[in-house]
Amino acid sequence: MAARIAAAVRCHARSFSTASEFIRAPVQVFGIEGRYAHALYSAATKQGSADVIEEQLNSLQGAIDSVSGLKEYLSLPVCSREEKKASLGGAFEEAGMDPLINNMISTMIDNKRSTKISGVVGAFNTIMQHSVESIM
Repeated sequence: MAARIAAAVRCHARSFSTASEFIRAPVQVFGIEGRYAHALYSAATKQGSADVIEEQLNSLQGAIDSVSGLKEYLSLPVCSREEKKASLGGAFEEAGMDPLINNMISTMIDNKRSTKISGVVGAFNTIMQHSVESIM
């Protein structure tokens, strides 16, 4: 009986893991930033919105660079994760950002990696640059 249950679990687990394949990027980017960038690239490519995501990430990076205090706010340990996610989520929704970006930023905040957002944007741009080069 236990062997049949174990076989059924393996069968279902295997079908779940192959149901949504990870799309490989044309270039490998390393580090924490690379992991987030690869995951975002895979999800964006599945949706067919990689170019839109790239544009929105670049505008997000522009906002981080130009808005006084935003970079410091993201790195402040005094502000709670929920507060950061709520304020950024509201701003992203207002700006019409893709939900994939909001999910990634929320995950980064949860994992205390919000200081790495600029690195993720750079890594994603590297992947997209090589993506365009591989098409040509």
